[in-house]
Amino acid sequence: MLLAVDTSGMQGSIAIFDGSVLVFERILGTFGTRHAQTLPAEVADALANCHLQPSDIRSVAVSIGPGSFTGLRVGLTFAKTFAWLNDAKLVAVDTLRAIAQQVPPDIEFVTAIVDAQRAEFFAATYRWNTELGLRFAIDEVHLASADDLPTEYPIVGPAGNKLKAAAADRFDVLDESLWQPHATSVGRIGLHMLDEQQFSDPDSLEPVYIRLSYAEEKRRDSNS
Repeated sequence: MLLAVDTSGMQGSIAIFDGSVLVFERILGTFGTRHAQTLPAEVADALANCHLQPSDIRSVAVSIGPGSFTGLRVGLTFAKTFAWLNDAKLVAVDTLRAIAQQVPPDIEFVTAIVDAQRAEFFAATYRWNTELGLRFAIDEVHLASADDLPTEYPIVGPAGNKLKAAAADRFDVLDESLWQPHATSVGRIGLHMLDEQQFSDPDSLEPVYIRLSYAEEKRRDSNS
């Protein structure tokens, strides 16, 4: 059994897989600091709904960013603790890849973006692999302005509105229903990572921020 957790965006979500079969999914609603307290209860309720004990979960897949600083910390702290307490395998899933995974397979290439603030985006481009039913990155997650983003591929992600406002005529932004990452996509990617033995160490795994938040940069500058 695999537990998938996504807290990287405005909405949190959890999912449970039995092998490759999705047996439970739940959107947690608008995500925020309070979910540090409510996420464990949501997972406990999900397990109860599936008649499972925590020890029945043998692996945990968690989105590690880029995304919301607070959300990523909440989800990753929970996933690391849960995996450690239950001696479960832990896999860390690129959030942009999880977003791209939700795009229909007839679109071969897609660029996923999230808001990086300061007129920039976190971005990466992914290609559909028909044999595996998964998307794989063709470049690294990076910071990009609207001028830096590729125009030859459709765009998807929660920063879609920001991109439309910046350059409405230059990009093919996919439907808003595909923008938010979901734990189901995190889980499907996580299952493949488990097969490839791409495990993470709960003691050392950290979120992918790409850069510090504005508040952290200000605090660092004031202490330097």
